[in-house]
Formats: sequence, structure tokens, C-alpha cells
Amino acid sequence: MNYKKLVNPELRSVAINIPYNKFMIKGAYIFLPIMYKFTKIPAGISNKHILIQGHNNLPYKVDIYEPENTNENLPCLIYIHGGGFSYKAAPYHKQLACTYALKAHCRVYFPDYHLTPKYPYPAAYEDVLALYKHVMNKTDKIGVAGDSAGGTIAAMICNNYQKENIKQPCLQMLLYPVTDIDMQTDSMKKYIDTPLWNAKNNKRMWSYYCNDINNKENVSPMHSHFPENIPQTYIETTEYDCLHDEGVLYAKKLQEAKVNVKINETKGTIHGYDFAINSSIAKENIDKRIKFLKKIFYEER
Repeated sequence: MNYKKLVNPELRSVAINIPYNKFMIKGAYIFLPIMYKFTKIPAGISNKHILIQGHNNLPYKVDIYEPENTNENLPCLIYIHGGGFSYKAAPYHKQLACTYALKAHCRVYFPDYHLTPKYPYPAAYEDVLALYKHVMNKTDKIGVAGDSAGGTIAAMICNNYQKENIKQPCLQMLLYPVTDIDMQTDSMKKYIDTPLWNAKNNKRMWSYYCNDINNKENVSPMHSHFPENIPQTYIETTEYDCLHDEGVLYAKKLQEAKVNVKINETKGTIHGYDFAINSSIAKENIDKRIKFLKKIFYEER
């Protein structure tokens, strides 16, 4: 299907099909870090990085973005980028991390976690868990956020905080998240050829990340057991996306557990549409994310 005729006109230039396989992953592993490095940090944001001992005590880098000239005890956001558990962060992920830091006036921790297929589950989860433990005693408020596969990890950190004996996150923000290893929704069956991401890629992604069907509870937010309390949640879905329905269903599951959930079903969008970060539709929805972050970080004391 020609989705360029269906999507928001501003997104037509990025509505392209991108293969997802081990060959592409190897190539992206080379050029994405170069593009990321040379993406400019906006005025008003400072950047430093730390090393964290994560999965199997392997070190990995975490970028920290925060407003310049502040010594405040800022709220912190751990933002976990997407990429099928396989791709490193893209330039727009860096731009988003800086935008959240600047406009929500928070400190953003941005982990360069270990990736599949070399490092399947639990590598990425354990990397982020180690970062969470590092950050949680440095601030009164800590939130978790992630897009796509990053949303999976963010949700599992949130669902497991009691089991892991860590501080409860004050919020979770899940952007077009991967939530269900079963892949049986209508949108998963329908969108097999959508731009940027589709059901075929999604099936391969899960085979790289976790091919153990008996491990659903640990890897799939839809199958995990919720703790007694889950913080306020923002879930954003995209229209022409194999992951659309599982995002909506996960929001409903949270609501049934009495969680305060804000769901934003964007229209005319494709998975990863905020790649076109300067488009009006991306700006509009990024502003909604910022509003959610600011509300919980600063209005709810």
C-alpha cells in the first residue's frame, strides 16, 4: 500500500520502508553514532557523560543533558531510545532528549545500552535497571520514558520496581511502545508493509530480543504483573503502525488497574514519525509530552 497518500503531508518525505536485519544493524552500528555525535546540542543545554556498570558488569555510556547553570536538585528522566532493541540512538533521539531537558526543566539520562542480536534479554533491561539504581538517590522525582522498544524497557522498570526493591517512578511516558510479544492484534495483522516499521520487522525484533515464549512475564509488559501502585502514565500511539493496537490495549489494562492514564492517539502518523522533528505534527505532540512531564515534575508536589 502507498502510505504516502494517507499520512500527514509533512511526513511523506520520511514515510519510507527501511529493512531490519542483521546486515542493516551492522551498518547502522557504524553510521548512527557518527550522526549522533555531530548533532548539535541546543543553546541552554549542557552535556556530560558517565559510565555505568550494567549487564554482567559491562560498562556502557550514559549521556546526561540538563539546563545550563543550574545547581538545583532537578527531577530526572531516564529516556530510553527505540530502535528494535538493535539500533543505536538516532540524531532525533538526541534532539528529543535535549528538548525534554530544556522545556521540562529536568535532567535527562540517556543510556547507550547494550543491543541485540549480540546482547539479547536481559542485557538492555539490566543496563537500564543499573542506571535507575544510580539515579534514584540523586533526586526526589525520577521518571522513565521510552519510544518503541525503549518503551518496553521503561514499562518493565515501572512494573518491576517493587520486585527490584527500587524507588517507585513518579511517571512513565511510553511513545508508540512495544508491549506484547504475542503479536496477535488487528493492527499487527494489518500493517505488514508500513513505513519505518512493520509487523515483519517486529517479529524479527522479538526473535533477536527474546525467543523464549515461556519468558513472557519478564519481557512483555502486557504479560507482566503490576505492582500495587503504578504512577501516572502517558501513552502515545501512531495511526499507521503495527504497534497501534497493543499501545491502546496496554493503556486499557493500566486503566483497569486504576492507573491514571493519558492516551494520545495521533492521526495521520507512522511509527517513529517524530523523526521529522521539525514538522508541525511532531512539535504539537512533543508539546503534549512536555506538558505531561512538567505537570508531574512541578505541579504535583
